Amino acid sequence: MRLQVLGKGAFSRVRVELNPGETFISEAGKMVRQSAGIDMDVTTKSRGKGGLLGAMKRLVGGDSFFLATYRARGTGEVVLAPDLIGEVAVLQLDGGSAWMCSGGSFVAQGPEIGIEARWQGAKGLFSGESLFFLEATGRGPIVVSAFGAVREIAVDGEYIVDTGHVVAFENSLQYDITKAGSSWLHSFLAGEGLVMKFRGHGRLVVQSHNPTAFGRFLGPKLPPR
Repeated sequence: MRLQVLGKGAFSRVRVELNPGETFISEAGKMVRQSAGIDMDVTTKSRGKGGLLGAMKRLVGGDSFFLATYRARGTGEVVLAPDLIGEVAVLQLDGGSAWMCSGGSFVAQGPEIGIEARWQGAKGLFSGESLFFLEATGRGPIVVSAFGAVREIAVDGEYIVDTGHVVAFENSLQYDITKAGSSWLHSFLAGEGLVMKFRGHGRLVVQSHNPTAFGRFLGPKLPPR
């Protein structure tokens, strides 16, 4: 199996090259094209986890209810792309730390990866973003997408990111939801809302643009239905 990110900037996608008998899994609806020798099956479970309840939690968190499994009868390829315009990134899991993906950022996974929606608790209620993170565990690749440019940051100590710009992070990092400025008034006047204050050691993936803020900007400009 070989993964290759195609294109740069707004229109990135990922090509997955499969050998005979190999499989790869994506959210339903992410396939752009595939070889004729690739069979596709649709399920609600990831590596035996979740079932209907897990699928419902993914749906509430902004991810897809169904997962598509691609199985190669011969050598072939599948090309996948996210819904929003922006870059994609391939993250390698080593079987140790899990990755937490924000709602809507998860695209695809290797066959040895398990995914499960995790409730954020009270933090999610105040973050203004998804109430669930998608936890990816196991060994192998996962593909995540960003709105705009994607960047990986090595956190060593403390790091602060606006809630709408977080794509994924290793679960070795702890976080709190807090105000952006020194006071709630300063945060409001600066046009900033809530931020995620990360602590610890681990990797963090962020996106350059906020899809929620873009939706609020674009919505009033669209003609009524």
